[in-house]
Amino acid sequence: MILPRAMNASPILLLTLVAHLLVPAGCTSRPERDTPMGASGPQREQAGAESGKRAPHTRTFDAEGRLLPSDEYIVGIRLPRGAELHREDGVLHVYRIRAPIDKVLAYFGPMMITGNVERRGTGAVYKQASVRGAEVNPTKVDVSILEIGSKVTRISVTELPPPSKYAPSPEQTKAAAKAAFRTLD
Repeated sequence: MILPRAMNASPILLLTLVAHLLVPAGCTSRPERDTPMGASGPQREQAGAESGKRAPHTRTFDAEGRLLPSDEYIVGIRLPRGAELHREDGVLHVYRIRAPIDKVLAYFGPMMITGNVERRGTGAVYKQASVRGAEVNPTKVDVSILEIGSKVTRISVTELPPPSKYAPSPEQTKAAAKAAFRTLD
């Protein structure tokens, strides 16, 4: 066999050419197309079963960008989707949610019945509030909604003790106040 002049001069070039022709036929760095991560046999079936078990992604916001309610309640308050329990200690329940504070305030504001709302930075604290819709023996709560990071909001719900059985009636309180004002004159 007569090789071209360049091939006679370089046996290394000949070996390189043969290697390039033979290697791609036997191995490839690409995984099989039909299998996840190049798995085969039982691994392929297990990976397929696991992907079928994954829960579908639940939406947190509706089409208008408002928070959607979840199925979880705390002290009569229906929490929004995405709220995760951070800490719970008796009457204190602290949640965190990945949502802008204005969206969280827009969710909770209409459901809180109170005349005492304190603004704290971009957040708010609803003091001695009742929950709209919890007509049967409503528990009074303090609800604070505060921004703790970029698009992370803290929701804190504190259950307040019920009023004392021996608390004076509104008429008794007014009469006591009038008597106190008369002594000041």
